[in-house]
Amino acid sequence: MEGVGVTQMPSRFVLDTDEDIGNIERIHSAYLECENIARAASSSFFRSFRHLPEPKRKAVNALYAFCRRVDDIADGDWLPKRDLTHLDKLTRQQCKVSLEDRKMNSFFTQKEHFTRLRALNSFRENLDLIEDGVKMTEPMFIALADTLNRYPIEIVHLRELINGMEDDLYETSYERFEDLRRYCYRVASTVGLCLIEIYGYTDPNARRHAVEMGIFLQLVNVLRDIQEDLSRNRIYIPSEELAKFGISQSDLKDSSLAGTKAWQNFMRHYIDHIQAHRKNALGLLPLLDKDARRSPRLMCMAYNAILNEAVRRNGDVLSRRLTLNLYRKIQVAFSTLLSPSLE
Repeated sequence: MEGVGVTQMPSRFVLDTDEDIGNIERIHSAYLECENIARAASSSFFRSFRHLPEPKRKAVNALYAFCRRVDDIADGDWLPKRDLTHLDKLTRQQCKVSLEDRKMNSFFTQKEHFTRLRALNSFRENLDLIEDGVKMTEPMFIALADTLNRYPIEIVHLRELINGMEDDLYETSYERFEDLRRYCYRVASTVGLCLIEIYGYTDPNARRHAVEMGIFLQLVNVLRDIQEDLSRNRIYIPSEELAKFGISQSDLKDSSLAGTKAWQNFMRHYIDHIQAHRKNALGLLPLLDKDARRSPRLMCMAYNAILNEAVRRNGDVLSRRLTLNLYRKIQVAFSTLLSPSLE
């Protein structure tokens, strides 16, 4: 996998005193906090978690809470409440180096950019502390440390996730599909590689399919969130691919583009890319432990329905957000219960 190494974790972290009743209660409370974060997001992810056995569900909630907060920081929706001034010097140096070859996203003021980057650095710092065996005090990181202690998750994937989210603090514009796939790997495939360690598997091919699953889901997200991303100065659709159909990235801000043949032809081309990754992604499901297959299967069903909605609209994701109405959501729910396969 491109740019990804393996970080060996200590066999156990400090957070392992099961005999200590106070510590057990602290961990339990920490997992509840993560569950609250996941529930508040009101996403299809949380709804799919409820089908997991309790230990796996708690671990997935902890992982999701971490990912949710990293994403919220990058989007400007949340910041840690604790004092982070000890990271000011590091963050100022980082800003100076980064802005030499990248342009700050104008959606944020210079101060907001700095505080967001510093917050991401605080998450990197907490991962370092967990890896070093330091006892955590913040609920989310208490639960995350316990999860990393119980499952063979490579912490390098969480660091790579932060790196991917940091990219969104700068002007986002990709040239080639490979550039977009690399971004999808960093912000989505990394999560999949963590999740499968919780879900459980024996065939090492599961890792390859997990990477494909992340790319499939994120490519759909690009379509679903295209309007919001444009408002945040983020353009994920590669300029080289658009140019093949006579479209520029600046054209995307004109909603009337959706009715043109050029855009409709481009969307068929883009959806073909998604379908190729989807086909490879579905190979993951039978490789997972049986008690964990339903959760990712639900996600696949939901995202496949979103993709089908894009097709039904003849590629119009520009004039209105790509979402499912209540009737379609009910259909997806019933088909998930009754259908033994996604094929």
